[in-house]
Formats: sequence, structure tokens, C-alpha cells
Amino acid sequence: MTVSSDERFGGPAPTARLLRRRPRGLDGRNPLSVALSVVLVAAMVLAAMIPWWPVYEHPQFIAAAVGSVLAGCVVGLLGAIFAWPSWVVACSVAASFLVLGVPLAVPTQTYLGVLPTAEGLVDLVTATALSWKQLVTITVPVGTYQALLVPPFLLGLVASVLATTIALRTRRPATAAIPPAVVFVAGIALGVVHDDLAVEAGLAFLLTTVAWLVRIAIGERRKAMLDRPVDAVLIDARRIASAAVLTAVAVVGATAAAFVVPPGPRDVVRAELQPPFEPDKYVSPLAGFRAAYAPDVASEQMLAVTGLPEGAGIRIATLDTYDGVVYSVGGGSSASGQFVRLPYRLDQSTAPGEPVRIDVDVLGYDDVWVPGIGQLEEIRFTPRSLGEEFHYNDVTGTGGLPDGLHEGDGFEAESMAAPVGQDLSRLSPGGAVLPEAPELPDELSRLLDDWAPASASQGERLAAVIEGFHREGYVSHGLDEDEPSRSGHALDRLAELATAKPMIGDGEQYAVAAALMARSIGFPARVVVGYLPPRDAEAGEKTHVFRSDDLQAWIEVQSVEGAWIQVDPNPEPRDIPERQPDEPTIVSRPQSALPPPDDPTPVDDLAAEPDPGRDDPDDTAGWLVALLGVLRVAGIVLAVMALLAAPFAAIIAAKARRRRLRRRAATSVERIEGGWEEFTDTAADYGYPIGPTATRAEQAATVGGLGPLVLAAVVDRAVYAPGGPGDGDDDRVWTAVEELQRRLAEPRSRRERMRAAISLGSLGGYAGSRKGAGS
Repeated sequence: MTVSSDERFGGPAPTARLLRRRPRGLDGRNPLSVALSVVLVAAMVLAAMIPWWPVYEHPQFIAAAVGSVLAGCVVGLLGAIFAWPSWVVACSVAASFLVLGVPLAVPTQTYLGVLPTAEGLVDLVTATALSWKQLVTITVPVGTYQALLVPPFLLGLVASVLATTIALRTRRPATAAIPPAVVFVAGIALGVVHDDLAVEAGLAFLLTTVAWLVRIAIGERRKAMLDRPVDAVLIDARRIASAAVLTAVAVVGATAAAFVVPPGPRDVVRAELQPPFEPDKYVSPLAGFRAAYAPDVASEQMLAVTGLPEGAGIRIATLDTYDGVVYSVGGGSSASGQFVRLPYRLDQSTAPGEPVRIDVDVLGYDDVWVPGIGQLEEIRFTPRSLGEEFHYNDVTGTGGLPDGLHEGDGFEAESMAAPVGQDLSRLSPGGAVLPEAPELPDELSRLLDDWAPASASQGERLAAVIEGFHREGYVSHGLDEDEPSRSGHALDRLAELATAKPMIGDGEQYAVAAALMARSIGFPARVVVGYLPPRDAEAGEKTHVFRSDDLQAWIEVQSVEGAWIQVDPNPEPRDIPERQPDEPTIVSRPQSALPPPDDPTPVDDLAAEPDPGRDDPDDTAGWLVALLGVLRVAGIVLAVMALLAAPFAAIIAAKARRRRLRRRAATSVERIEGGWEEFTDTAADYGYPIGPTATRAEQAATVGGLGPLVLAAVVDRAVYAPGGPGDGDDDRVWTAVEELQRRLAEPRSRRERMRAAISLGSLGGYAGSRKGAGS
């Protein structure tokens, strides 16, 4: 007669072993307990989404985050209720992503805000691979720009499904905190440094995670109470209470430390990436200054601007980098040369000045620089597609479009701008750091000493310099032979401006000379190229139509309050007196000036001729563009395929690891029991209804055949025999298991074998953890 394990040990089987046997799906689970688990999982994922908020700062992000978490929890819960295999869960995730992705993550590509369009689906799928890099090379917040909501939506959906599945269908529900932790870390790495939100985000995630772990601990203790002495239960209760107290103390202490101790510097991914718009690739707006005054274009209308403050000009570009030859928009590694896309808005609440809104219609203007005023907060283009390519530098307040503005374009811009017409003599210099510039030429230095003695205050000296240019200067663009005026703004041209009698030049020379003299006084100063209203313009005029010859250059100086003040050093146009003899001076040359080129030789002339034997570069470029397009599409397809295959690969890897742990268990008995568990797991994956409370003999009868029955008897004897298993029994058991697994797979098709390999039957239903009670 076969003796059961209960009779052999003189009592019931160990309760702990029975409690580890869970039915497939949620049979027998308390609905309230399941609902609480899902709610806590959703809370963890939502808390992990908080570090993403500074990247978007838009209500649509809240909708995308909440929608992705709810959809993921529903898919995970349905998969647990109906014991869906992994491929069904993965297909449900993909379907949820495609159905909800466009309305929640690409809301600008929908019908009526709900139904996805074909363009929206293309943007959604493409963004799964391309939006990650784009997200860290763009100015934040991004709002609903293009498809940049896809990364948090996708992470929230996948993390919610994984966390819910782990919580409801695995032996280690505590590890459900890992997917939300990944979302949390990704939000920190791909987000921005936001010290005001860092403490709150970390505290929220910590509290939700602790709540989940306490929930798991209480559930496990309740199960242990069914078959444990009262004293042991009391000890466990005291341990839980002590752990809760320590956790509370740690949370309170960490929160207090976060508020008392200032956080240290933190780097994020976007801080290590270079912006895509390089201003040094474009000609300085000051280099072609006089072309705007050519007789054939001087009267051409360029811009129609509404909303400019009285006396203020509209800026084309701010120049702060001077090498002694050309004043240009900052380039290289300087902060003023780093342009990033501005998809939504900037927070200029701390910028000095007053709010200004302007409407700009482009008439004849055609350039890469986008006109503006002050520090930009938000800009809306017409057509809207221009906003996708707009780049902006918040240091100088300069914007640009790689393809430029053209006739018919327009935009509305909201900015913070300093008032015009302040008393310069009362100003004190600010603390802005600008790129280095050459020393002030001796001619301008002597002029500064004559106009503004060093005994005066810095503001008074600045006012004296501007008044000196207004008093001594005359305007000529070099278009009339009777009014000669050489173009350029290199150091030698500025020296000529300072020594010529009378002083003759235009905005190109006056602005650069005034900027260098202001910097010598101590003011941070930069040159601005833009359009100024005519001095005889009517006060209160709502719309200014700027012509080509309204182009002007002026300077901005920073006050101690941090505001950049518009200062116009250009004298009023007036008749120019006859030239007086020049004073003999030594003209200082810029250090970066290059010697004149050598006369060409016959060899140089031959080298300059094109080689007729070479291939047309356009053909090569066309093939290269086509190849890059094919590689891009292939990369997107492979990325999507990898994303869809990741859950299946994870399941296969988990089963392989489980088999390895069983095969390498510490004792021979554990290895033998592991071999039987490996066999029953395989049977469960092939669809056999392995009973969680059945004996090994009953489980073997469910599979059928003599082999499983013999293996069950061998395992029972090895486990329960007084002498234990013999040498080599574990290897023989595993050899038999592998043979039985091969027999189970032989009659089935390749598709059925693949479904068994990725089935969650043995993982979610815990078939792999059943240890039969004996035969």
C-alpha cells in the first residue's frame, strides 16, 4: 500500500508548501485584495511619472500619463483574470498603444480630438524609435509638440502592464516596483534639473513603493497565520510594526534633510548633447548691413509689426562675439551660440521688464533670423509647420529658422522686454559674462577719455559716449560719391571712424564702436541688428511697416537689475561738412587679419580647373540620401519588432534561469524535486490541467503514459525514502525529464512549441512551483 506524505510525517503536509501553490488566473482571490493591488501599482507608476512633468508642463501630459497607466493596468488585470498567455498580453499592449497613442500622445493628429489619422499613426510608430533623442535636444517645456509625448506614454503603458502582471501572477509580487522604478529613473535622466520638484517626486515615489511593500508583507503574514503558533504570529507582528516605524523615521528624516541640505549639482542627458542649429554657419547680419540701402531695394517693404512699445525696435539678431574683424552671433561652445528648438513656451516670469505681444507679417523680408523683442516666452507661427523648425537662444533672445522666413509667413510672439528711454546716467552695470573681445583700439580709448572722464560714474560715462556719437557723428552709407564712407567694422575701420574729421559712418560702425567703449567702461554690451521706427513716426501708431532702409544697428547694455536696455548711438541724419585733414595716427590692425594671398601661378590655375573625369557629386549625393532613407526605415522597423519581441524574450529568459537554478540546487533532493517541477511546468505550458493540490502520481496520470508515472514514483521514493536518494539519482531524473519533454514536443507543430515556450502557464499559474504531496 502506498503511504502518503501526511501519514509518513504523522500529520498534515507543511502549510507553507501548500500556500505556495496558487491557482491559475485569480481563482479564489479576494476581489477587494486584487483591486487594492491594482490601485497601489497604478499609484507607483503615476508617482514615477512626476519627474517627467517639467519636460512638458501641459495638461495633455497628465491625460497621456493617466491614460497609459489605466490602460496598462486594465490589460494586466484582464490577463491575470483570464490567464492569458504572454502573446495575447503583448498583442493587447500593442493594440492599446495604437488605439490610444494618437489621441493621448499625438493629439494634434486626430479627428475631433479622438479618432487617429493616418499621419498620426505614422508619427506614433516613428516616434517609438526617434522621439527619445529629439526629446533631449529640444528646449523644454515641449507641450504637445510633434509626437514627443510618446516616450512617457509608452513607458507608462508597458510599466503598468508589467507591474500588474508581476503583482498578480508571480511568486514575487514585491518586484512589481521595478518597472515603475525604471520609469522614475528615465524621467530623471531624460528630464531637466528641477530642484523645486525633486524632493516631492522622490518622496511620492518612496511613499507609494513603501505602501506596496507593506501591502505584500501583510498579505504574506496573513497566509502564515493560518498554520503557525500564536507566539510566532505575535513576533512577526512586532517585526512588521518595527519595520513600519523605521520606514516612517527614514521617510521623515530624508524629507527633513532634503529641505535643510541644499541639493548638489545634477547632470542629465540633455546637458551632454549639442544643439542642432549652428549660427556660425550663417553670415553675420552686420556683414551685409549696407546692402539694405541699395537704391533698388531701399523702399521695399520688409515687415509689418503690430504691438511694438513706443520707441522700441524689432530685433533681427543679437551679436555678442567679436574677433576684431566681424561681430557675429555667438558660436562654438559659448552659451550664446547654443540654439535649441522652442516647441511650446519658456518661463520668463523672473526676467526683468514688461510683457509685450507683437504680431508680425512677413512682406519682403527673407532671412534665417526670426525678428523679435526682449526675452521670448511663446511664439505661434503661420503656417504652423514653421514652429517645428524654430530654434531659439535664450541668452541673446535670438531665434532662427534653417529655411528662413519668406513672404506670406507670420507669427505672434509674447515676450518680456525692458522699457525704452531710460536715463543712462543712472545705470549701473550688470554681471553678464560675454565672449572675450579685443582690447579697445588706442584711437577709441583716447576718444573715450575726451568724452567721458574716468572721474564720472559708469552710467554718466556711458551717457557721455552716446551723446558724443550723437554730437560728433554723421551718417553716410557710402552710396553717394560726395559722402564717402568705407564699409566694414574691423578694428582699423573703427580707428578711422575715431580719427576722421568729420566722423562719418553708419550703424555698422557706430554700434560696434559704442559696444566696445561700453564694455571698456564696465557694462556688458552687445550689438543688435534690426529695424527701428523712423524718428518722425507718429506716437501711438499701432502697426509699423518697416522698409529695407529702416534697417539699423544699435547696442544693448545690461543694468544691475539684469535688464538689457536698448541704446541707440546713431546720430540723426544731417548734412555732412567738408572733410578736414586726417590726424596722423598709427592704425592698429586686428590680430586675426590675414595677409593678402599670393599671386596665382600657372599650376594654381590648372588646379582650379574642374576635373571633367570626376563623377557628378549630385549623383553620389542622391544615392547616399536614398541609402540613408532605406536604413532609416529599416531601423524603425527593427526597433518596433524588437519592442514587440521584448516581452517574449523576457519570458524565455526567465524560464531558462528557473531551469538553471533547479538544475544547480544545493542538495540532491532539491535537484530531484526541481526536475519533477520542470516536467510539470512543461506539461502546463502545453495545456495540461496540472492540479495545484494533486499528488505526483495524479499529475503524471493527467499527462498520461507510463514514463510520467515511473518518474513520479522515482521522485517520491527519492524524496521520502529514509535513506534519501542515491548517488547519481539526480542526474538520472533530469535525463528522464529531458526525454519526457522531448516526447511532449514531438507530436506538436512548430507553432505549438513556440506558444508553449512563451506561455505564462508555468510562470503565472505557478505550475513550476508545485511539489506533489506523494503517491
